[in-house]
Amino acid sequence: MNRNILNNEELLELLYNTNWSDSEDGLDVSDNEQDHHVINIHENVGIPTYDNDEGNLDLLDLPIEIQCNSGETIHLPSVSTSNLTNQNQFNVVNSTPRRSVRHVSTSPLVNNSRASTNESSNPKQTGNLKKKTTALTNLKWKKGSLVTPSACLTFIEPTLPHDLHLLETPLDFFAYFFTDELLTKIKEETELYAVQKNPNKPVTLSINEIKRYLGICIYASVLHVPKIRDYWSAELGYPMIFNAMSRNRFELIKSVLHFNNNNNMLSSNDPNRDRLHKLRPLIDYLNNRFSSIPCKQALSLDEQLCATKAQSYMKQYLPDKPHKWGFKLFVLTDTQGYAYRFEIYSGQENNSIFRHPDEPDFGASSNVVVRLSRNVPVNKNHIMYFDNYYTAIPVMEFLYKKNIYSLGTVRINRLPNCPLPDKNGEKKMKRGESIEYITSYESMPISAVTWKDNKAVKLLSTYCGENPKSKMTRFDRSKKTNTEIDCPMLISEYNKHMGGVDLLDNHIGRYKIRFRSRKWYMRLFYHLIDLSVVNSWLLFKRVKEQQNEKPEIELPDWRKQLACGLVKSGQIRVSGRGRPITSLEVKIASTRPQSFRPTKYVRTDKTDHWPQFSDKRERCKKPSCKGFTYIKCSKCTIYLCLNRNNNCFTNYHM
Repeated sequence: MNRNILNNEELLELLYNTNWSDSEDGLDVSDNEQDHHVINIHENVGIPTYDNDEGNLDLLDLPIEIQCNSGETIHLPSVSTSNLTNQNQFNVVNSTPRRSVRHVSTSPLVNNSRASTNESSNPKQTGNLKKKTTALTNLKWKKGSLVTPSACLTFIEPTLPHDLHLLETPLDFFAYFFTDELLTKIKEETELYAVQKNPNKPVTLSINEIKRYLGICIYASVLHVPKIRDYWSAELGYPMIFNAMSRNRFELIKSVLHFNNNNNMLSSNDPNRDRLHKLRPLIDYLNNRFSSIPCKQALSLDEQLCATKAQSYMKQYLPDKPHKWGFKLFVLTDTQGYAYRFEIYSGQENNSIFRHPDEPDFGASSNVVVRLSRNVPVNKNHIMYFDNYYTAIPVMEFLYKKNIYSLGTVRINRLPNCPLPDKNGEKKMKRGESIEYITSYESMPISAVTWKDNKAVKLLSTYCGENPKSKMTRFDRSKKTNTEIDCPMLISEYNKHMGGVDLLDNHIGRYKIRFRSRKWYMRLFYHLIDLSVVNSWLLFKRVKEQQNEKPEIELPDWRKQLACGLVKSGQIRVSGRGRPITSLEVKIASTRPQSFRPTKYVRTDKTDHWPQFSDKRERCKKPSCKGFTYIKCSKCTIYLCLNRNNNCFTNYHM
């Protein structure tokens, strides 16, 4: 079969300048959920000891075992210990082994079209670039099996901070993310925007009002009605909602809710304009709060869709999603679905002003991995899982230098010189058959595996290969019965740990805020509220697990308890049906002057107001009341009705 041979320049152009589009992985999840838990990883490589090192051992000197078809065992070359400091060594007996820090040059494989003039003019960086380019295009693959010692994958589960163990209620956990500092920022920006919108109608808010607004939004995620105003209707109204805030006040807050100053936003023609300026303080703050929780070992990265029909040039079309139109987010989660970091796609992420100066440029897809892994601890043996949109050899080498292993599905055109079978060769493979090739790039071992299930899927790994294999059950249509097929180890690892973002989508999709708005950023704001609610619930479960307690609360109950705590923040409103009446303060001011008139603060402080009987009978001082009474307030010293027909005493002090 004739094939077009690409030279080095054409291959690099294909690898790094192409805008890869979204596609299916082609990986079929097992029908049997127990298949993910049947693998026992064995230590195939023994840990050598050195008498002259006094018990000190560098795991970088451990061999990587390559089992060829001929039975020959090959060891990948290890890194010289001359470049390692004393702190990168450890004692095998007294401490947990871990891979040492490698001081390797981090100069990236930069695309010339994206590199700045200063970077391209540096002779040293240019030399490193050519060296890495040559190493990538000259990879030599051979059949074998990648096996990493279990000591190199040892991970100590981090303990949560002591402050988190003091949190008890759903409101406490939610307030860990939506703090009073963030609510104060929202309050100030909302009041500022109301003045910018109409100086003649300023809006004054309190933090408790914003909390009650959030509580109504969360209540609406579990109580669905045809229209928003039905929550205040006589037929479908819910007392916890219409007692928390009036309908007009809710709509007023909704119309002016804001998160950043519009005066600081650059013009649309400015190349440094931030397309997410309206949400930038909220995004940055929540990312910092989410990432303050210690990461688990297995982390998965995938895209998420915030469905909307709002008019926005950032709206994406993803045909494989249930809701095909919306804003695309990249999220880093653990296997339980907790989001440690997220990024809203705006098309500006790869600009130099949004990238840290010490971060390499691997292209649009791989740069997502670089940005979302900023807060992942180094040298802790974390493992990241992602699909073929992100997987590439350079970004996996970038993670490997920080002792972060990676595994993901891969596209064959991102594996230079790899002899894995093409589409015609995959058709000849039997179900359950797998082929593995290994190589080394910049001292990083690489395993590329093709496995045939219903159709072939390719995976790339830096810590495991196809061995040891396990068995999984599949239905054979020709035999009309279930049969067992071989399943490589990296397939089981991928299926077991890759579903974190999908699980998060499941939690959000079941109960989410469905309020509609013409403002594009409001839909994202409601999505971030849902994300914070789910994170607070998952954090609660993690705290209870560390306390050896069983969390016995489901997500809908969690949302109801959280909403109840938010809507009762501050003063409770007593709802009245029908035409709104004039406020009590206006009525008091409209009456004739009195000998003594308590201030609103004294009247409503709910402290030491006691009814007292008097020998003199006087008119009730509550506006619109024409009755006479013998009872007066001991603190306000004014007469107020208190009988079975009129309760002016209580109403006056509300």
